[in-house]
Amino acid sequence: MPSNPGVKNIGIPSDTHHLLSKEAKRLKISQAAYAAAAVRYFSERGLDPAGDVAREGQLIMLQVKKLGDRIFSYMQVEERSLFVPMLEEMLRSRVTLDRVLRMNEMLVAHMTQQLRGATPEQVAAQKADSSTLRAKNEEMIERQIKEATAATQQRVAATPPQGTTDSPS
Repeated sequence: MPSNPGVKNIGIPSDTHHLLSKEAKRLKISQAAYAAAAVRYFSERGLDPAGDVAREGQLIMLQVKKLGDRIFSYMQVEERSLFVPMLEEMLRSRVTLDRVLRMNEMLVAHMTQQLRGATPEQVAAQKADSSTLRAKNEEMIERQIKEATAATQQRVAATPPQGTTDSPS
């Protein structure tokens, strides 16, 4: 009978007892402490010590994969937050350039015809028309940018992040 009622005795094969003694001595702890730590280790991790030892490696690999998926998703979100503003600026530049070129072509042709033999009042009216046209052009550019940005954001929101798993943890 054990002298301490909180301690239980178990029977283990002699070759296992030899390994227990050797490892406990190497770690400079008692055999009871070593055995208790080993039992806790398998119990806390839900591992079967008599089963395949590779199970722990599989659990670790699953956790590594989940972590990798989370990092990949985070990177995609960060890319979206960087690329959408860049795309907006590119669109703004492209639309502005196209509009300015068209407006210049129209204005040059129109002004050339109008200014041949025009009176000072007609020149002033032409300048006012040009200012109105420029303001309308700016409004159109802003509207097109907003439309393109909204469409891009809808596509981004509709696209699920790649590399994530929907399986339970």
